[in-house]
Amino acid sequence: MLKATLKIADLESFDPFAKGSSIQFGESYIWPFQHKSLESSLVTSFEQWFFVIRERQGAADEAGVHSVVIAHASADQFRQNYQKCMHWPLDFIVIEGARRGPRLRVRGGHIGSLPIYFHVEERTRTVTLSWDFMDLLDKSRTIDAEIISHHLSMRTFYSARQACVGVNLLTAGATLYVDRSRTSFEYGTTTSSAPELPGREDSNHVLEFSNTLQAVVRSRPTAFCASAVELSGGMDSASVAIAVGESIESLACGGILLGDGSSPKQGDRRASILSALNCRDHKVEMRAYMPAIDLDLDPKGRLPLISEYYLEAFGSLWDRFRGDGCEIIWSGIGGDEFCARFTSDEDEPRSPSSPHLDIALGLAEDLLTKRGLDAARSSFLFSAPVSATQSTTLLASLCHARPLATRGLWPVRPFGDPRLIKFGAQLPFALRSRKELLRCYLRERLGSDVFPPGYAKETFALVLPRAIMARSDIISSQLASCALADFGLVSQEAVMALLNRVITTHELSATSTLARFLWAERFVRQLC
Repeated sequence: MLKATLKIADLESFDPFAKGSSIQFGESYIWPFQHKSLESSLVTSFEQWFFVIRERQGAADEAGVHSVVIAHASADQFRQNYQKCMHWPLDFIVIEGARRGPRLRVRGGHIGSLPIYFHVEERTRTVTLSWDFMDLLDKSRTIDAEIISHHLSMRTFYSARQACVGVNLLTAGATLYVDRSRTSFEYGTTTSSAPELPGREDSNHVLEFSNTLQAVVRSRPTAFCASAVELSGGMDSASVAIAVGESIESLACGGILLGDGSSPKQGDRRASILSALNCRDHKVEMRAYMPAIDLDLDPKGRLPLISEYYLEAFGSLWDRFRGDGCEIIWSGIGGDEFCARFTSDEDEPRSPSSPHLDIALGLAEDLLTKRGLDAARSSFLFSAPVSATQSTTLLASLCHARPLATRGLWPVRPFGDPRLIKFGAQLPFALRSRKELLRCYLRERLGSDVFPPGYAKETFALVLPRAIMARSDIISSQLASCALADFGLVSQEAVMALLNRVITTHELSATSTLARFLWAERFVRQLC
């Protein structure tokens, strides 16, 4: 939500002040992300100050970037404004400075819409913050072998610790503290699953879900920020599209059409949803925007380790939204987690583990050298605890946050909002199972059973095998030199064997493992 360079020494000698859209003091500065759905404030007193940038609430009636400066605030004013920030219902970042110490604290909200990375220069005690990971590559180009190995072993984690040593992520709900001699990081408070709601008719649950979803939508400033919805043809994005469509007059929708036998009904489902909406639709054909999978990226197109596999297609869709004048992008990210099972669901039959996943995990370990395997099996001591928003939702959001921000677009993921998360955690398992609650909600809104139990879901499963096959000669040539093998983390022979297996069989589990390797190899090459 911002970019900043903050020198601890400046805190003692200079008072922050607004200059245009930025905040400056001494050689330090804060650049808020400029978007109409955000507002910022600077509050100063004699000994301390804080700066906040946060999502604007839907009740706001002023268009344009909203910035307020409260100088020389009394102790009561300062405390009241600060407490308001800490209890803000939407996403935020707060930077606090104090003369005594001097000391600095940075806090992140719980939603993780556009999280920031940070680096602390020990010698000068300078803190660098940015929502763009690539801004920090000039601070550290040393890979964290343990992080890379965990990534290659197909493990999913959301952590402050990142792939470059010394570059970290301010995770949702976390706090960074820095003074002249000490740097510390604390994760947000863990939360336990709420008890189930008492037994009631399903229609009451559907109504409460509808009301909660509408409250989430209406809490955003849609009155002066044009909206677009990513509409894939699944229940998650359909639920969000219907809720947004009921709240605003002008809406754009768009989806990536797979156009293959893996999803024969995607177009029909999208047509049924679109017929209930007054919207403009943008269709992106996947075959026209296949993943390039080039290991040697142009410097202008460099990407973080954690990035979207299908960025070419999504990028085309987002560009169309931007060209249509849209500013807020709604998505169904987090729908799976909203309907997840919990440890309290002991009496419910458990789904068997995916055979594709088991094979992929085995193939991933086969790629690793002894050094890489030891690192992958080490205790990962810097991962985020269970919190309001599940780590898989935050990771999926992280993949989209940077490319959306570079286009001036603001992401909203209703299923990652604490109000819906709390509601979902209280639902009886029968309504979470197979997303029965969403099915009932959509049946009421659409007037037909567009999503019958067991319907064929859209899937990207065939995309990467085809993309790899189309560029197999180029990939083989590029892998004649393997950066991860040079670092001693993978076996180059095992990599080539896996590539040949994917080319020969198009096997989904082998493709998953290879794609994870290719994205990691591409990232590491950027650092060499």
